[in-house]
Amino acid sequence: MSDNPPVVLVHGLGSSSEHGWRGAGWIDMLQEAGREVLLVDLPGHGTSRRDTDPESYADAAAEIAEAFARRGPVDAVGFSAGAHLLLESAVRGLASFNRLALIGLGPRMLEFRPEQGRAFTPDASDGTDVLARVIKGLARRAGNDTDAVLAFARRPTAPLTAAGLATVACEVLVVIGERDTAGSPDEFAALFPKATGRTIDGADHYSVQAHPRAMSAVFDFLGV
Repeated sequence: MSDNPPVVLVHGLGSSSEHGWRGAGWIDMLQEAGREVLLVDLPGHGTSRRDTDPESYADAAAEIAEAFARRGPVDAVGFSAGAHLLLESAVRGLASFNRLALIGLGPRMLEFRPEQGRAFTPDASDGTDVLARVIKGLARRAGNDTDAVLAFARRPTAPLTAAGLATVACEVLVVIGERDTAGSPDEFAALFPKATGRTIDGADHYSVQAHPRAMSAVFDFLGV
């Protein structure tokens, strides 16, 4: 391994480390470049504990940070929900980051309201909520327990604020697909002391994680 810090990878809602990162080539390419990769499954996903009580996931940021906080400053890449929890970890000082790449996370995150979690109730599979159906399908393809994933999606959350983002001292890269509704990456990057935004033409929220231009932007940011 190189003298560079480990690279932490945290996947998105409904996926897993193996499903979200390995299939797209992230793990192999980082390791081939000599980087140590630390895979962190979200609670309720992959190899992590599975619970169907949303309250049990109330401090998911602390739970994921525990997996790498003792390694010192790390480079970290998160997609969607994984990016959100990595960012929360940075704001709360739960772990130390050298560089932080946020994929599929933008300024609309600051508009989050707790009632949005109601879309992920077990009876949302009646066909009236497309997002819940997409996530359940993704969870099944990734080999997850759909009830645990939906419980994680309904966990109690406190929204992050612009004031909190202004305390993140590490270098940040914001990568958002052109067709993603997350908002402008440049607008989001402007909320951090040291950040850059990148728009990936032609990509939407779900395709950006495996998009070659998104991967190239993150690898360049990490010095891979």
